[in-house]
Amino acid sequence: MPPNSPYLRIFSKNKLEVPHLQGIITHFSRCKNKQKLLQIHAQLITTGIIQNPPIASKLIASFASFSLPTTISIAHSIATRVEGLDTFTWNTIIRGYLDRSNGKQALLVYSHIRSIGLNVDSYSLQFVIKACGLISAVLQGKQIHAQKCKLGFSSEVIVQTALINMYSLFGEVDFAQKVFDETPQRDIVMWNSVLAVYAQHNLAYQALVYARAMVNAGLRLNGVSVVSVLSACSSLKALREGKVVHGYLIRHLITDIDVIVYNTLIDMYSKCGSLWNAHQIFRVMSIKNVVSWTSMINAYSYSNLFNEALTLFQEMEGENVTPDEITMLSIVSICSKLGSSELGDWIDNYIKKNRFKKFQSTTMLNALMDMYAKCGNIKKACEVFDWMIKRTLVSWTTIIHGLAMHGYAIPALLRFSHMQREGFKPDGVVFLSILSACSHAGLADEGRKCFNSMIQEYHMKPGREHYGCMIDLLCRGGLVNEAFELVCSMPEKPDMIMWRMLIGACRNQGDISLVDEISSHLNGNGMGPKCSEDYGLLSNVYAEAGQWVRVKEIRKEMKIKGLMKLDPGFSSVEAY
Repeated sequence: MPPNSPYLRIFSKNKLEVPHLQGIITHFSRCKNKQKLLQIHAQLITTGIIQNPPIASKLIASFASFSLPTTISIAHSIATRVEGLDTFTWNTIIRGYLDRSNGKQALLVYSHIRSIGLNVDSYSLQFVIKACGLISAVLQGKQIHAQKCKLGFSSEVIVQTALINMYSLFGEVDFAQKVFDETPQRDIVMWNSVLAVYAQHNLAYQALVYARAMVNAGLRLNGVSVVSVLSACSSLKALREGKVVHGYLIRHLITDIDVIVYNTLIDMYSKCGSLWNAHQIFRVMSIKNVVSWTSMINAYSYSNLFNEALTLFQEMEGENVTPDEITMLSIVSICSKLGSSELGDWIDNYIKKNRFKKFQSTTMLNALMDMYAKCGNIKKACEVFDWMIKRTLVSWTTIIHGLAMHGYAIPALLRFSHMQREGFKPDGVVFLSILSACSHAGLADEGRKCFNSMIQEYHMKPGREHYGCMIDLLCRGGLVNEAFELVCSMPEKPDMIMWRMLIGACRNQGDISLVDEISSHLNGNGMGPKCSEDYGLLSNVYAEAGQWVRVKEIRKEMKIKGLMKLDPGFSSVEAY
């Protein structure tokens, strides 16, 4: 620091006078450089002025105003060495940690000021409640809720609103509603918070009910309120209510409709099946961001207009709007649905050309794997999987399903074993893919082991689809009697598709006696043939076995029930 610095002239006096105090505070407010602030801090320590609470408080606030993690630590360190600091100063430190997403340290500071007997105010509670929500500290959050009641802050709107937001993050909707109900005076911020709670937790109907109650209470919906209500309409596919909200916007907020509200309107109309309205809103928007374009691309996708969605993506590029990961996930999903290898190659080249390294998240790589597999490039899907540094259960499921879909049963089983060695617990979807792969490859022993492992080792209850795959596997392997026993042992009532598989397998094996047993079983349980296809299958089985008397009986029963085909199939040959 230069010898003639004004800081030294102020600090040189051992006895601090009011003008000098005001001068130091003025210098703090002007200091925008961390290094200069550190120099001031050093001089304050040297002269002992640091022990003056007003000076220390201002210094703490100055350090906290910087957005660096180290500066809030310095501010906290200063506070622990100075006695007589007020609640406002400690609130500054709590908020500083909160702004840096360090909820744990914010909680520790709050506990410290409680331990030294310093009174907390509504801002202290507001900040520490936000910190609990930030780090999902459920127990501490409920404890602070109890402290709030004892300290008499139950009527403080900012504290109550913070509690509602915290319980929303915890998924405790009932507690959030209880806090809302016990608040005597509510402002629009609190109403918006409770609307968001219901909209975000798939309680769309309640969100609409509270929106109506809010209007009846004399409050006008703003942009934040409308976003929650429109999200609720999207979930319910409530087009009429969505149009009512849109009309409300036009009447009351025509000058205040921002891009976020427009984007939510597009999403609502598209999910409610009104693509024309979504398109009209998109076209009249004066300002469009990447979310706007992505919402409209998704709108086309919801309506199965995949080519139009890809055209819009190209138009978006022409407007020099850079896609984000959500946009690319939508485009990759569309290419997966189209199943075109050319589109798969186009996406691959597009990502490489634009060097979208930021899109190499696990979610994006999972989507790319699924796209490559559905577009027929299982080799590329395996390469993406092998590149992945971090894999989730979805990653393993995607690659196993892709291999099974392409008939690579052995590689799918190897990946399945590898997944288990990595400590991942397979779910029903993985087992379904494995059983399907074994079925198509005729690996009866491996399929049987996987099915038994699902029940005995992982204690999972197989669904109808798992039983269907297993029955198909046994029928393909010629193990018809075992398949019949499995059908009879099912906890759920088997459907006719399973019985048809059995009868078809009996036909291939020429096992007429088992067909008779199956028919007897079905008739005894009131599940006999119901449609012409069932009767036709049985008739063909007996016809191939030469049992024409039985064929005649089946045809007669079909005629009595009016199940004879009136429009038989035909073939045509066109000559050139």
